Amino acid sequence: MPHAIRVLIVGSLYVSFGFFGLLLTFVVMPVSLLGIRDPEARIAKGQEVLHRWSRFFFRWVRVLGVGRATWPECPAELVRGEAAVVIANHPSLLDVVFLMGALPRVTYVAKESWVNGPLGSMLRACGHIGVPKGKTPADGAIALRTMMDALAAGRALLVFPEGTRSPMHDLGKFHRGAFEAALRMRVPIVRCLLRVEPSMLRKNQPWYDVADRRVEFDMETLPTIRPSEFPRKGRELAAAVELEYRHALGYRALERVPELVLGDAAQ
Repeated sequence: MPHAIRVLIVGSLYVSFGFFGLLLTFVVMPVSLLGIRDPEARIAKGQEVLHRWSRFFFRWVRVLGVGRATWPECPAELVRGEAAVVIANHPSLLDVVFLMGALPRVTYVAKESWVNGPLGSMLRACGHIGVPKGKTPADGAIALRTMMDALAAGRALLVFPEGTRSPMHDLGKFHRGAFEAALRMRVPIVRCLLRVEPSMLRKNQPWYDVADRRVEFDMETLPTIRPSEFPRKGRELAAAVELEYRHALGYRALERVPELVLGDAAQ
């Protein structure tokens, strides 16, 4: 396929992404939730609808010849409906949709701007929560409290610990908020490792930077970290997990990231 045609197809994909989002927000989700009054039942239904539509979107991506999604089995903790912190690296703008298609019952921890934006009513209907960017200690405290409250309610939280998309051929620093929440609430950390090859919509990558072949979206689940394996500090836990992700992805370890074998420093 000529490169110019592929760029046009990818452009149409982004337009369709916006269309699907608006259709979900203002038509599909309100109709699907009609007559459901119980808050938790509404959230469960909303997340089910979003899961199905996320899979539908990636079927559309495949029909267009742009990419293909491969999902593993859902982690056992999420099948059982346990409270957990689900973390993932963030190599593409489409990672949220990809993970919603992979994990049917997760509560996405998003930036406040997303939850208060054009798609906000749909995200809130599905129980997804917004947190401040964390530029101040007060922002961090609010975000931590919000995540802990959701975990106390039995939710499985989906968090990108980098806080934004990964840089090209690298991994961003893992912030400690999600790890601190898991440590304080004593819930497992379910680790999802995402690979998007060739690169598509990474940090600072233009939308028209399109590969000449189909993009493969793959997900691998790394061993779950149990509370008994946690070190004493969220910062140590974040550093150890970041290091393991770097090893798995073939990126160099940064000198500032200490080597820590999970479980050796358990409480």
